[in-house]
Parts: sequence; C-alpha cells; structure tokens
Amino acid sequence: MLKLKLQLLVILLALLTNSWGQAKSVLFQKRFDNYLNFNGSLSPYVSITDKDVRIYKNSNDKNNDLPELMVDFSEIRIFEYLLKYAPQDSIDAILKRKGAKKWGKRKIAEMQILYEEEPHYYKVIKPLDGKKIVIDPGHIAGNAEMAFIEQKYLRFVKDSFPQLPVDSVKLQEGVLTYTTAAILKKQLEEQGAIVVLTRGENKTVFGISYQEWIVKRKKTVLDSLKNNGEMDAVKYKRLLGLDQKTLFWEFFRDYELGARARFINKQNPDLSIIIHYNVDEKNAPWSKPSNKNYSMVFMPGAFNAETIKSINGKANFLRLLLTEDLPLSEKISDLTVKEFSKTLNVPIANKLDADYLKENCISSNCDGVYCRNLALCRNVKAPLVYGECLYQDNHKEYMELLKKDKTYFGIQTNARVKAVSDAYFNAIMQFYKK
Repeated sequence: MLKLKLQLLVILLALLTNSWGQAKSVLFQKRFDNYLNFNGSLSPYVSITDKDVRIYKNSNDKNNDLPELMVDFSEIRIFEYLLKYAPQDSIDAILKRKGAKKWGKRKIAEMQILYEEEPHYYKVIKPLDGKKIVIDPGHIAGNAEMAFIEQKYLRFVKDSFPQLPVDSVKLQEGVLTYTTAAILKKQLEEQGAIVVLTRGENKTVFGISYQEWIVKRKKTVLDSLKNNGEMDAVKYKRLLGLDQKTLFWEFFRDYELGARARFINKQNPDLSIIIHYNVDEKNAPWSKPSNKNYSMVFMPGAFNAETIKSINGKANFLRLLLTEDLPLSEKISDLTVKEFSKTLNVPIANKLDADYLKENCISSNCDGVYCRNLALCRNVKAPLVYGECLYQDNHKEYMELLKKDKTYFGIQTNARVKAVSDAYFNAIMQFYKK
C-alpha cells in the first residue's frame, strides 16, 4: 500500500512539473511571438520547449538541435539576477562557459543569488568573494635614485656590452614588482577578492618614500629605539650620521621589512603574495645580459638556531610546525611556480642552478619550491608564496621588460609583466578552486 502511494505521489509530482513547464512555455512563446520575434526573424535561432529555451547559431544547428546556449526553466531566477546585477564582462564569461549545459546543483550553489538588506538588491557570488589577499610588491624603488640605494636595478651600456641593441638599459625591480602587483590587484578584485597592497608606487610600507621618511621620521624613530633601550647610544649616533645608502643597508631595510610583516598580519589575510623579479647571481654587477633564466618560489622554513632565539622566532616556528600555514604555503607555491613555467615559458630551477638554493634552502616536495628563512617568509602569519618569476638580466627578458607598449586596467606596461601577473592570478584561482 505504501509503495503504491509513493508511486502515485511521483506521478502527481511529474504531472505538476510538466503542467508548470507547459504553462511557462505557453507564456514565453506568447512573449516571443507578440513582442520579440520581429517578422519571424528570430524563428530560425530560437526554440522554446516545455522545460527550457534554446538559442542556436543558425537554422542548421536548430534542425540538428545543437543549441549554443540553453536556459532551463529551473535556472530562470539565477539567470535573471545574473543579467541584472553582474558586470557585463562577468556575464559574458559565465554564459560562454555555460553554453548548452544545465547548471548542476553545485554550480547553482556557487552562483547563488543573495538577497540583501535593500529590497530587490541582489548580487552574484564570485569565486573569490570574502577572500582577503595581501600583495607585497618587493622592494621600494620607483625611480633610478632609489633603485641605486637599494641596489636593485640593471644598467647596461654599450661600453660594457657593445652588442647592446639600444644605447642603454635601465630597469628597476621595484617598478616591475609594483606594476605587477597593481595589475594583479585588479584581476583579483574582478573575482570578488578584497586586495590590499603593502605599499604604493615609489613608497615604503609607511606610505611615504624613503627620502621623505629620512626627513620626517628618521630621528623620531631612532630616538624612540634609543629611549626604549632597543638601541645603544653608540649605534644611535652612528645611524644619525650615515648617508642615505649606508643607512638603508645598515638599518632601514630590515626595519621596513619588519613593518611590512606587521602590516600584512594586521590585515589578517587568507593569502599573501610576495612579488619579486630575479637576476643571475653569477652575472653581478649586472652590467651585461645573461643567458640564464629560471623561475623559482620560496616558502617558509629552513630555520636555524639563531632564528628561534627570540620569543617571536619560537612562536613562528611553532605556528609553522603545528598549523596549516606551511602545507598551504607549499600548495600555493607549487601552483605558482608551475604557472611561471607554463605562462612565461621559463624553466623551473633545481637546487644546483643557484648557490643560495644549495646553501640556504631546503627543497620541498615540489619542484622549484624551496623553504628559505627570509624575513617575510618567517614572519607573515598566513599561507604565502614568495615568487621569483624570471631573470631580469636574461638576454631576451630585459628587452621585453623595457617596453611600455601595452595598457592594462589603465596601467602602462608590457606584455611580459602582464604575463607574470597572469601566472600569479591563475595559481590563486586554482588554489581556491573547489
């Protein structure tokens, strides 16, 4: 008896569903005929069934029932709000991916429309909604003067390299990293992420340039450290008298890196991306191109005894030992270096390709991913990747990096920098893919 009742219930539900579908079909067909189909011009391209609407590229595809796009009646509500509230570029991308496929329950959940405080206000959930990502554009320099102080620049001239195809080459790593970060920020925000950069163009984490810091804050900072007992009078006096370049290397660089780590941690990010461009270490002082080119990434680890002497060092060691920060860092690092290799067509470095890989790093379980005891790797309290995408001084790379012939998101740069940003973006999207 129970079995018979269940069968009857299934039949009843099927009839109700069919009836609902037929009613919808009649309604939509009337709209189509009376309001939309001008002189029958749409008839070869549109079909309305009892369960969906199908659009075809041409009449031949319609005859063979090969729709280019299909919307099932069960998808109408999501479809409506997608069209009404999503940005146009998002709509285009979503519908191209959808095609004639019906959205499954999982996809519908991903694209669930949220009803918010204001009546009739909806939004589409984007892949990175709610994810907070901090991007650190490595170094500071936005001009040649600061790049000279940091010693993070290339300068090729014909005197040292007669085959140079131009009169001179000047590249500043701080400019490349900031431009990459600015583009990546826009890419991630389009996917719903909350993105924070640690610095502005030609600025430090303090929101001002290094030169401005010297004028406005240097003495105040040094006074505070001396008065708090963190710096003795001899060192204080010495630092006050140093020139800009020496002060940078003896004090400011590490001081600012510590502030960057604190800034990142204050954001409580889900993920941190640290962007750098590399050089061939054997090509110093980088006055001519190199034939070498490798990609690699760093993740936390390779601690030494000195590292864990302080309470902060111990805390970071335990955090990396006991939490998921380390395995998640390895995951995003592995994805990133693979994207570097794929997108940039740059080989992944093995441990014998650079002395610092042999001498200062522990190889992870992933090719091109190395544990390295860098300040940000150690102190940032979040999954992170520290990327070294390519060698700037490579004989092919430097000419491409010099160009300013492309504009992305209003940012003038070149296709190579955009490719680096794309590699990070692709890795992040894969990291959060369910």
